Amino acid sequence: MTATAEMLRQNRKAKPPKLPQPKLLTFADYERLTPPNSGNYELHNGKILFMPSPLFPHQDLSAALHARLYFHVFQHKLGKVVAAPMDVIFTPNDTIQPDILFIVADRLDIIDRQVKGAPDFIVEILSEGNTAKDMSYKKHIYESSGVREYWVVNLKKQILRQYENIEGEFFSKQFNLGDTVQSLVIEGFSLEINELFN
Repeated sequence: MTATAEMLRQNRKAKPPKLPQPKLLTFADYERLTPPNSGNYELHNGKILFMPSPLFPHQDLSAALHARLYFHVFQHKLGKVVAAPMDVIFTPNDTIQPDILFIVADRLDIIDRQVKGAPDFIVEILSEGNTAKDMSYKKHIYESSGVREYWVVNLKKQILRQYENIEGEFFSKQFNLGDTVQSLVIEGFSLEINELFN
């Protein structure tokens, strides 16, 4: 065998060099790299994303819905309701700030400086800054982490989509103007869709 043939044979046996993999950032990195007390960042699959501040209609609806939920939950001592910004650490590489979240009374131990684990109920209100990719990723994280109920409110279309987590998979129903949605997780809480869009 010639030297050239031997070299080709050795090269075929050699393993291809490993390409460097991008580093997945953790919550500790996220905390270190983003401004303190800012609601404009999330960590998706180890990457920090900047989110523009929502516009007034989003914040107005969020405040009204949070007030209704907060009063109901407080009055019946069902747990805790929190509005954004609030970091929720779902996985080592995923920290998300839902618009509104609820945790039942017997799971309040997941609350520390942040929420460490999946809330029982989450609301997201679609903004112009939301991309289909980001919302799809959030849905996947909420679904796979065990969020029991998830509402997506679409301001433009004036609809609410309610997701129920059944054995790790979301199943949804759509509610339009004139409908009433009943929470599956927050005992006794219902809402007329018209109330959201006044």
